[in-house]
Amino acid sequence: MSVAQTVLPDERRFRSDLESGAYLLGAALCRWRLLRIDWPHALIAVSAAPRTGAPAEFVLRFNLTGYPQAAPTALLWDDIANAEPPENRWPAGTRVSCVFRPRAQWPKPCLYLPCDRVSAEGHPDWPQQYANEIWKPDSTISHYLNQVSELLTSSDYTGLRHA
Repeated sequence: MSVAQTVLPDERRFRSDLESGAYLLGAALCRWRLLRIDWPHALIAVSAAPRTGAPAEFVLRFNLTGYPQAAPTALLWDDIANAEPPENRWPAGTRVSCVFRPRAQWPKPCLYLPCDRVSAEGHPDWPQQYANEIWKPDSTISHYLNQVSELLTSSDYTGLRHA
């Protein structure tokens, strides 16, 4: 059996979306870059605005099971430690901190975004309240990445969270 025959439909669709104009434009503009795929996970680094003492990018670890009919879910990731980074290495800002919520406030391992599968659970009002941000079955990974990129390059982003 060839490798192409063993690729599941959700992975095939994700890989196809990595070749889409929206994804390639974001990559060409250095808004994000794919680090690797270890299906059903993908590590993607999202660039951040320059802030003193803060990294130039943050890595997200996506779980893409059922993609794109099921929305992705992602969490901040330390690729070297192969774990979620300590909270003092998380991005900060008023709205940014709402999305990258401390585990004491939001124990679910995901970003608090309407396009996140885990985050959207239990929020039946989000499809109406955040119609442009919610995940739809025809959405692509760029939809999620754009929301994170906009946060990390906004004036609200202040750098790293203080311990």
